[in-house]
Formats: sequence, structure tokens, C-alpha cells
Amino acid sequence: MEFLLFVVVASAVGIAIVLLRNRRPTSTEHSIAEFERGLRALAPEAPAQRAHPPE
Repeated sequence: MEFLLFVVVASAVGIAIVLLRNRRPTSTEHSIAEFERGLRALAPEAPAQRAHPPE
């Protein structure tokens, strides 16, 4: 019975550590930075400047 209790407690601690390390930041600055990353991803790229070879 003690082994089962140990396994359950160890699993709960491990799950808590994983969840705490992988949670999403909730600060306002992070939200703004994430929004700006999304805008940059959707923004059209600048037209490429192609050098035309002389004819």
C-alpha cells in the first residue's frame, strides 16, 4: 500500500512541475509581444529588389 501511495505522490509532484514549467506567461508585455509577432507574421514582405542584368 505504501508503494502505491509513493507512486501517486511522485506522479502528482512530477505533473505539477511539468505544468508549472510549461505554463504560458500572463504579463501584459508578453501579450503585446505575442500580438506584434502575429502582425509581423501576417504582414506582406517588402518587394525584393532585383538587379536586372544589363542587356
